[in-house]
Amino acid sequence: MTDRPTNEEREKLIADARGGALEPQEAAELALLAGVLADSSTWAEPSAGLEDAVVRAVADAERTTTSPTLIARSEARRRRRRVLASALTAAAAAIAAIVVATVLVTRSGTSPNYEAQLRATGSAPGAHASADITRNDAGFRITIDANGLPALQTGEYYQAWVKNAAGTLVPIGTFSSSDGRITLWSGVSPKDFPTLTVTIEATDNDQTSSGRRVLVGEVRAT
Repeated sequence: MTDRPTNEEREKLIADARGGALEPQEAAELALLAGVLADSSTWAEPSAGLEDAVVRAVADAERTTTSPTLIARSEARRRRRRVLASALTAAAAAIAAIVVATVLVTRSGTSPNYEAQLRATGSAPGAHASADITRNDAGFRITIDANGLPALQTGEYYQAWVKNAAGTLVPIGTFSSSDGRITLWSGVSPKDFPTLTVTIEATDNDQTSSGRRVLVGEVRAT
């Protein structure tokens, strides 16, 4: 004799608790439920080491199935870091080259080979100017910063010249206002033509100097 109920008794108890007649599908599921309840393993206490065994099994499975993927991802990250480091090194070298070139250009532009202070004549008593002259492959770049020159009449313009000891004049360019810096060019060296003058000229088809000087000064090496 046993105190355990039979499957039929379990089904009857579950059906009574359900209340009312069971549908065919419910009756089939009831039989399965009764079988599970009757199985002694359903009510057995789990072993003390079951939890640790499950954790170890999951960890072993993860190492076995994902290790190649993790290795591949790690290698890809290392490759990306190497590429990024190379790109940053190249960019730093390019920036350094640009900085050096900029410094050299700036130095060459701010360190003239010659300079002059131009004084006013009686034709323009309030005028004054300075000039920086820099040698390059094209010749001599002459930058004049003039102020206070009188306004020109219609058909007039300013002409700049360099002159040697013999009085030979070489034109180095024209301009129309003293507002701002003026860039002119000379094909002869200030060492040989050390006098810098500015005259007022007319558009009269006469290419010689009018003699109407408004600024004059001597060029010296820096």
